Amino acid sequence: MKLCPTCGNQWPDEQKFCPNDGSALKTAGTTDLVGSVIAGNYHIEKKLGEGGMGAVYLGQHVKMGRKSAIKVMTQSMANDPDAIARFNREATNAARINHPNVCAIYDFGETRDGLIYLAMEFIEGESLSDLLEREGALPPKRAASIFQQVGDALQAAHDLGIVHRDLKPDNIMLTKGRGGADVVKVVDFGIAKAVGGEEGQKVTKTGLVVGTPEYMSPEQLAGDKLDGRSDIYSLALVLYRMLTGTLPFQADSAQEVMIKRLTDEPVPLNAAGSGLTFPDQLQAVMDRALQRMPGERYGSAAEMARDVTQAVGDMADTAPAVDTEGATQIISATPSTGATVAATRVAGLGAPKPRARTPDTPAVAAAPPGPAKKKPVLAIAAAVAVLAVGGGTAAVMKISGGATRTPSVTPDTAQQRAASDPSQTQRPAAGRDLTQRRQTTDPQTTTIPPKDTTTARVEPLPERGIPVSVGDATDRLYAVLDHFSLAGNTPAPIASAAMDTALAYYNAPGIPAKARALAAYIVSQSEGALENKSEALRWARIAVDLDSSNKSYQANLSGLSRPPQ
Repeated sequence: MKLCPTCGNQWPDEQKFCPNDGSALKTAGTTDLVGSVIAGNYHIEKKLGEGGMGAVYLGQHVKMGRKSAIKVMTQSMANDPDAIARFNREATNAARINHPNVCAIYDFGETRDGLIYLAMEFIEGESLSDLLEREGALPPKRAASIFQQVGDALQAAHDLGIVHRDLKPDNIMLTKGRGGADVVKVVDFGIAKAVGGEEGQKVTKTGLVVGTPEYMSPEQLAGDKLDGRSDIYSLALVLYRMLTGTLPFQADSAQEVMIKRLTDEPVPLNAAGSGLTFPDQLQAVMDRALQRMPGERYGSAAEMARDVTQAVGDMADTAPAVDTEGATQIISATPSTGATVAATRVAGLGAPKPRARTPDTPAVAAAPPGPAKKKPVLAIAAAVAVLAVGGGTAAVMKISGGATRTPSVTPDTAQQRAASDPSQTQRPAAGRDLTQRRQTTDPQTTTIPPKDTTTARVEPLPERGIPVSVGDATDRLYAVLDHFSLAGNTPAPIASAAMDTALAYYNAPGIPAKARALAAYIVSQSEGALENKSEALRWARIAVDLDSSNKSYQANLSGLSRPPQ
């Protein structure tokens, strides 16, 4: 299909000019880039993967001969300022961190043809999550080596005032160095924020949070402003999983995980059933890093890495006997549909030494104290209890004052129009419809593409029923959109999970109109993938009502309104 850059409508490939306004049409997707040269520098050799926002290619610099992973936005997304801002933020955040354990950014920009691209290090390896799924718990010294490199990468980011905010095994890539040693590359700074800047101040300011709960800190669940100590909490959970093959808070639902995170003590290492005996010194490290209050944790990732190395030093380096089929209880909405860009190892890298740092120096300067509020433990526990009773389908949690309201379809003027037009209102049974659809869809019979460790991985969909931060709602929704196939064959389980998440954002109080429009657009895409055209069309209209300037939404509505050929 081709896209009109003026009106946003899509037309058949054989069409050269838009019938509406005469503009020259551009290719809507990025499937034709193989064999081309981007920005005069990168010869595209093959496609590595794709998502709703674009595709990732393997490219080679025409002069230097260096392999690179090239992210290219779809032309339709390139018309969206919010999508471009997220894309540029990933580039600028990661490019500032010059460290051997962080995936390097080489270049980014826009070509004369209007392609927005990002050239980054090509990593030939696998994610830590893939390694753990295959092998279970790791030998302690191997886990400590990986941990130290991740810690050093985070320290480099924290020294620049950048908080990753999404540290988990999926975002830790492993490649092999000399002698077969693991070399770490921390990836995906797409939702990272700079503490103290304008972006940092906008995050979670209304006290709502949504996301997968496994590796989130209590303050992130609470919707508070974050500093580097939130990453340290997540890093401790990654270490726990590497050592034991499981996580310290076990539950059958996302709501229970959150409740346990905020009310229970983590399961001690020696009680995790790994078959190993861990020293008291290592348990003390874990206890400190998993404190609920940030001020009681380690002040820096480097300090924690030093203590882990010392504690593991005298342990026998044998792998725990862990049943990988059932030991790890990860609560995810849907399988990941790809892999983070695969990377090249710089010759001669060993395990980086932690930087000397004063023990009590914060990893990143803490955000200035705001108005007094409920302690996160009490606030979230109470709200989660409400969620648990409600079933958790597309639920949203309000942390501080105010009740969850039924959302309007559009801003104030459109609310009145919606009230008189039932077709423009939120369907009250959306959650029940989704539940019924999931009950009649056998996930075992749905073909999900296998993980490809040489492709670009999209961020896993947020867990159903878990609240998110309003401040980064657009970022999170674009991450959900990454799961949609450009070819139009998005699997039903992914579409259902995406719809749950989008409805949660759409219904959340305080969500800006543009973010709500994006949520409506995702619901429309989901309904289309589930072959419910009438609902897809209705939600497409809602998206355009909320943000009439967005050409992607206009093109979607136009395509759905067109009579079948």
